[in-house]
Amino acid sequence: MLRGPLSYILKKLAKAVVDKYQPQIIGITGSVGKTTTKEAILMVLAKKYRIRGNIKNYNNEIGLPLTILGLESPGRSIIGWLSVIRAAFNLLHHRDANYPEFVVLEMGVDHPGDIDYLLSIVQPTIGVVTAIGQAHLEFFGSQDKIAAEKAKLITSLPPDGYSILNADDQRVLAMAEHSQAKVITYGFGSQAMVRASDLSFNYEKSSQLAVADLPGLEFNLNYQDAVIPLVMTSVISEAVVSSVLAAVAVGLSQGIGLLDITKALVDFHVPKGRLNILSGSRQRVLLDDSYNASPTSVVTAVNILSRLPVDSAKQRVAILGDMLELGVDGPAEHRRLGQIIAQLPIGQLVLIGPLAGLIGQEAQQQGWVGKTDYFPDAVSASSLLDQLIPSAAVVLLKGSQGTRLEKLTKILLADQTKAADCLVRQEERWLNS
Repeated sequence: MLRGPLSYILKKLAKAVVDKYQPQIIGITGSVGKTTTKEAILMVLAKKYRIRGNIKNYNNEIGLPLTILGLESPGRSIIGWLSVIRAAFNLLHHRDANYPEFVVLEMGVDHPGDIDYLLSIVQPTIGVVTAIGQAHLEFFGSQDKIAAEKAKLITSLPPDGYSILNADDQRVLAMAEHSQAKVITYGFGSQAMVRASDLSFNYEKSSQLAVADLPGLEFNLNYQDAVIPLVMTSVISEAVVSSVLAAVAVGLSQGIGLLDITKALVDFHVPKGRLNILSGSRQRVLLDDSYNASPTSVVTAVNILSRLPVDSAKQRVAILGDMLELGVDGPAEHRRLGQIIAQLPIGQLVLIGPLAGLIGQEAQQQGWVGKTDYFPDAVSASSLLDQLIPSAAVVLLKGSQGTRLEKLTKILLADQTKAADCLVRQEERWLNS
């Protein structure tokens, strides 16, 4: 009941703080990769500037103003919200010499009009669009409508700003035609201005399944006439490279040299729940991608799983939850994933939720002969999970936030006492829900 008035108050306070401190605002939108891209951008800019970015999932009408104010949500505490408002007024009445020069904001889009509201709070000078996927199709109806909503960020940018666009996504690349701002494209294709080539993954060179041997990749970073090799020791996914390229483009737009940018990114770690490799019990290796799921990101994850070194396909296990908010396309997208899995050397599926069950049905109809287990939710799977999965297996955990697959990741950890250090949604409000 208080959300509407609270949003209005936070909006006014955030706008006033931006007017006073005049930080450069970087807005990031897209169906996948926003958080990883944000973290990479922060790592690059921190070499030269004072920076701040969203914490947790602060990317909506409440979280975005809180990021600008540098404050955390007190949840449902009225006293806590009064303290937030008091702190915001202090920020306005007293000069904070350490206020950031750049504020990097994820701009979440769940429904039509979401970008309009966020742009009414802040006006970015740099806009980054990662990709247009099928997340939130339930509310938009088509990917073209999702793209049109996200493109509002790019059309809002001033002429002296920068549009940072993924050249590998044609819907994103098309936004360049409507940008008043200068455009820098990134990607893997030859048309990209900032480009990655000659990717090599450590797990492709490894002959055994070991947590220490799997992470890491290297590639050549190409920009204009420069080619610089970049080694990233903790990354396993090509999708992360795309986020890193976006960060390189942002850094270049702000006068940071290419060599300094690459030095900043060597130790980049992906956020929790985004294709992190973790030690599991009984000599298992966990590929924890439990933060969220969309058709694009699930296909990426199962393809990586299929290439990890094991003695037998039976040691590759995919624990997959429902992909939510796909609207009428939901059943078809789950069946399409089943068709893809049927062609991969994955030996076992543990499927969580009614939609995920369609993955197994379709895979079997396509001739896949692996082992399948179905559960209505993560809680019902928890008591049987350990005995279902073989020792020395590599286990992918991937599902939409609503399936809460981090609960299953925790069960499979070698040391469950470290869950808070490596898993998503370990705050009290999540643990009690």
